[in-house]
Amino acid sequence: MKATRKLMSVALLLVIVAAVALAAGGGQQSGGTSGGSTPTLSSLPRRETLYFNGLLWGAPTHFNPFNVDSSFGITPFTPLSRQLIYESLFIFNLLDAKLYPQLADSYTWNGQNVTVVLNRNVKFNDGTAMTADDVVYTYELQNRYTTSGTAYWSYIDSVRKIDNYTVEIRGKSSNFNPKMIETSLCALYIVPKHVWEGIEKQVSGPTGIVQYPNWEPVATGPYKPYIYDDTKVVLIRDDNYWGKIASKYGKLPAPKYVAHNVYKDNASGDAAFRAGEVDVSQQFISQVWTFGSSVETYIPQAPYYFPGVIPSIVFNTTKPGLDDPAVRRAIAMALDYDMIGKNAMSGYTAPMVASLMLPVPAEQTLIDADALKPYQWNGVDIAGANRLLDQAGWVRGADGIRAKGGTRLSFRAECPAGWSDWNASLEVVAQVGRQLGMDITTYFPEANVWQADKDNATFDIIMHSYGGAGPASPWNRAYETMSSADIPPVGSPNRVGNFGRWSNPRANQIIAQLAAESNPATLKQLWTELNIIYLQNMPAAGLMYRPVVFHTVNTSVWTGFPKMGDGTNIPPTICSDGYGINALYRISPK
Repeated sequence: MKATRKLMSVALLLVIVAAVALAAGGGQQSGGTSGGSTPTLSSLPRRETLYFNGLLWGAPTHFNPFNVDSSFGITPFTPLSRQLIYESLFIFNLLDAKLYPQLADSYTWNGQNVTVVLNRNVKFNDGTAMTADDVVYTYELQNRYTTSGTAYWSYIDSVRKIDNYTVEIRGKSSNFNPKMIETSLCALYIVPKHVWEGIEKQVSGPTGIVQYPNWEPVATGPYKPYIYDDTKVVLIRDDNYWGKIASKYGKLPAPKYVAHNVYKDNASGDAAFRAGEVDVSQQFISQVWTFGSSVETYIPQAPYYFPGVIPSIVFNTTKPGLDDPAVRRAIAMALDYDMIGKNAMSGYTAPMVASLMLPVPAEQTLIDADALKPYQWNGVDIAGANRLLDQAGWVRGADGIRAKGGTRLSFRAECPAGWSDWNASLEVVAQVGRQLGMDITTYFPEANVWQADKDNATFDIIMHSYGGAGPASPWNRAYETMSSADIPPVGSPNRVGNFGRWSNPRANQIIAQLAAESNPATLKQLWTELNIIYLQNMPAAGLMYRPVVFHTVNTSVWTGFPKMGDGTNIPPTICSDGYGINALYRISPK
């Protein structure tokens, strides 16, 4: 297995799933609508239908559990995989950072191997029982074909059946990473072997199964496609869903239908949400507190949303000027994080503290905060940043731009057009440049250009979200940000996450050790040292804390959505992602 397969990190997948817009396609209709006239959104009973927005921006092109171009109801290969159509063995809860049983009952580590015991009651929607054969087959598909799940085989030696309801996953002794193996338990949808063996015969090439449209999915989840075209997608509840047994959920989810209109932009989605035509919104909503008393967020006051990722600026350390840590650190020191939080994020972020860590207990307990303080800065430190540049020998010219040895500090800061909160953030970065004697201009290309620039290191400063909530956090964020162990040679596309190609041997050593370390004292020592290296070198700079999904609800039709402190432990993941699926069993129509 090539080392570069390690790369397709969970955090990058979160960004792709959250951000990509599906290409428009021809209208499709499910076989479930035969007989009589075709149902429409307007004909669905309102008190039986839960409406979403912000998850789909064009006609659905597939219902494929291996395709990361998300289709409503499916988000594969993320720790918070959507549990509407397909399901994973376990589901992750970002509130307590734990895995909970879904298709499996338990998992147990024995050295470098994990034994998974399956739920004996699980059935696919064609009535076939799910067994260990399906689980082994699902894992092995990722090894036979090139999918985003192929990355897990960098950490897995083999997956084998012990008996019909027990599976053993053997970790690689040369690259043991239990957290990434645990991530696979909640990120891989389990598919039926008897169906996908037939599909394999219809496809060809290393990505053949990724391209298969799979319009009529055979899956284990509580919903299945009902009607869909270029204006809408509707899923209908499977009233034979296995999870209604008393030992699982004990009932069916409350909505008979879950539906999503295709909105042309955020403004039209916001208008529908404000009017009560949408119940659950995953759009960025500016000034959510102005939307009326029926609109609620998980946290009732600022920052309103639970943090899950750290959108950052990444510095291309192969570029002259940006190869100097003093330049990178000066930019980070001078940023007005409060302005970014208020203007770009409507206050939806806790105060930014320079480090690799999210402001959540599970991550903060891993570091010695006092030991980091000498390397951090308080607020906007323009004077300190300018002193740092002066000491590094960067001299202002007649035009006010600093230079040294023929290199001027002139850079372009990049993110996709139309990503309004990110666009506004980079404008703040550009303003800071002028105060430091740097010429920083903004550049907002199409998303595919931005992605290509990241992959090929053809950028100066680029914005990227370092994730993300999951069993491997914050290891995966550190790996993406700082590890150079698996970066391909210059000229080859880089999907590792360290797009700026920054390199530090000690950081690589620490990240490799953290992958399998379990001693609490050693963990704190290593995480603290790694954060100090980060603060000294600033290969990237976090701009804000952002939720994995913008869980905002309108309670004018449905009520009972999860809230902070309600005692349910259900996270704000739009009633469908990871452990958030439990919300569908609590809500009820008014």
